[in-house]
Amino acid sequence: MKGGGERALEALNSLLNRYSEDRDLRKGLAFSISHSGNIISPVRDSYTHAFVLFALASAFRLTGDQKLFDAVQAITAFIDDRLTDEWAGGLFDCYPNPRAARLQNPVMHMLEAFLALHEAWPDRGFLDRAGTIVHLFRERLFQPESGIIVERYQRDWTAAPAVPGTYFEPGHQFEWAWLLRWYDIVSGTDHELFEDRLWLAACERGMTPDGLCMDEVAIDSRLSKRTHRLWPHTEGIKAAVGRRERGDAGAGAVLTRLLGALNSNFLGRPFPGGWTDRVDPHGNSIVDMVPASTLYHLYSAFKETSRAARKECCSSLDRGRPQTLPL
Repeated sequence: MKGGGERALEALNSLLNRYSEDRDLRKGLAFSISHSGNIISPVRDSYTHAFVLFALASAFRLTGDQKLFDAVQAITAFIDDRLTDEWAGGLFDCYPNPRAARLQNPVMHMLEAFLALHEAWPDRGFLDRAGTIVHLFRERLFQPESGIIVERYQRDWTAAPAVPGTYFEPGHQFEWAWLLRWYDIVSGTDHELFEDRLWLAACERGMTPDGLCMDEVAIDSRLSKRTHRLWPHTEGIKAAVGRRERGDAGAGAVLTRLLGALNSNFLGRPFPGGWTDRVDPHGNSIVDMVPASTLYHLYSAFKETSRAARKECCSSLDRGRPQTLPL
């Protein structure tokens, strides 16, 4: 039986070959293909390219194969040429025909990709690329009055006037907080103030008392979406682990609530080893699918909790007393 690493590399190779035009990664990757391999949507999506770069960094950590860097170079060249907004900074959401509005989500995941690439290839300029995105976050995306980031911006990355329907996502607040901490660790910078504001806004406005994360929180709270998806809880778990390591006395309790909500409402259904994507305010599943993309969120959350647990275990052994994360 093939191991997970071998299967992952086969999947990556299939992706690079089947989603590229003439197998030329400098032309970018199509958004979707059919089961037979024909391209359904030729759109080049920023979100997609961020995750391909993230996958290439992961593959390098698995294999150490420097040939993977050729694919990274080709894809980043396409991003620079077709998906980067040279006038306002950041990224277009897609090529061709990007939306008039700018979206924070692909920018956030491109930051994650560049940080992963920096850890794989520390001397290739990826930390500088990550820093450019962090600068955009500080100067444009972050809303200092409220401590939030909205999902859509105007073309120059200023927030549109708050109107009914304007909202933020607690899951993305948590994700940005975790990414800023990662950036600070590898760059030596300090964004704790931003991390604190993002965390507090998500916890105070975006969670129920029993640890369920809201999907969307509207500026006018009466219009908030009262459902709960799985993935914001995993991002909250990652952020809570980081804050607990920073010495935040309240982060452990939030971590316990998030883990409890995840286990009670989402995992082990609709079949053993599966997961529910979204529940209603009462915890009842309201979808009948098990999205494959959720595995990325679950893996990254459990990776963080496992890493922190090992770190605390080693530290407690040095001190001669047991200590564990609230798992």
